Amino acid sequence: MSSGNLFGDASQFQTPAASPQQHYDLRPLSTGEVLDRTFQLYRSRFTLFAGLALLPAAVSVVTNATRLLYAAHQDQHVHVGAALYRVQILTGVLSIVSGLISLVLYGITQAATTWAVSAVYLGEAASIKAAYGVAFKHWFRYTMIVLRQVWAFLWLPFMLLVAAFAIPGILGRHGGNVRWLTAALFVLALFSMIYSVWAYIRISLAVPAAVVESLKIGAAVRRSKHLLASRKIRIFLLLLLLFALYLVVGAIESPLLILAVRSRGAQAFITQALNLAVSFAAGTLIAPVGAIAVCLFYFDERVRREGFDIEWMMRKIAPATDGEPELPPQTLNSSTEVPNSLSR
Repeated sequence: MSSGNLFGDASQFQTPAASPQQHYDLRPLSTGEVLDRTFQLYRSRFTLFAGLALLPAAVSVVTNATRLLYAAHQDQHVHVGAALYRVQILTGVLSIVSGLISLVLYGITQAATTWAVSAVYLGEAASIKAAYGVAFKHWFRYTMIVLRQVWAFLWLPFMLLVAAFAIPGILGRHGGNVRWLTAALFVLALFSMIYSVWAYIRISLAVPAAVVESLKIGAAVRRSKHLLASRKIRIFLLLLLLFALYLVVGAIESPLLILAVRSRGAQAFITQALNLAVSFAAGTLIAPVGAIAVCLFYFDERVRREGFDIEWMMRKIAPATDGEPELPPQTLNSSTEVPNSLSR
């Protein structure tokens, strides 16, 4: 694997730390210890991580508010014929654009949070500006990795659902009873979610691998599969935790959604605004938990498989070469040679 660096080319974005950074010991951690350290890290740098999550949450609120305002405006008019098709097409375009923007920002924010976790976790200075500076430099790479993760999760149930709607329609023209086939395909689509979760977990460490080791898309995906050849259950437990957290948010939003459907005028507007506010708070406060934990699982796998803790300790205590001062990790660039365990 080509040489990578620990923090990308972030030295130009960083400012000296005002005080010594807290250093977390590198050692094999249990699942509970990783999750405990996740919340510990989040609490100690709440402004940093919540600030990183602020951008995608704010943009999501703006795009959803725009879509809702457009829908409310169109509800005041009766559309027929070509006008109705134009409204439906524009509504669909707004939804697609909103989804694409969310996907891009999700990838960038995941990369920025990974960089920030890496810096804080290893005792280096970190800031929102530096983290986003590194993430935006390779934004397309991180977006494509996230898209690859989404595809790994959705492709099989999506294909089965398409078949459930298409095949019975084709065979039904010949007078055959294909209800059993439709039911079977729907059941298969439901059970295929087991494979979807497994497929997603396999490549869930791809973004940290791409950020920390400067890997490209395919190499980062393969790297994640290698690191998660075992112990996938730990990522599954993390997903369950995130699902539980978002379930709480959903329980809060559900009454607001019901009120929004039943309300009219100013009351409906206030209810929708409250719903967007809850979504904004959830995106800002909950999203960093998953990104931090995934990064810590990435480091833990490297410690277990490659002795990353020993490599890092040697880099910190190794004397500089004759006549050359030792460079701190954040000043390394892509051409700097690093230990093999950092660039696999």
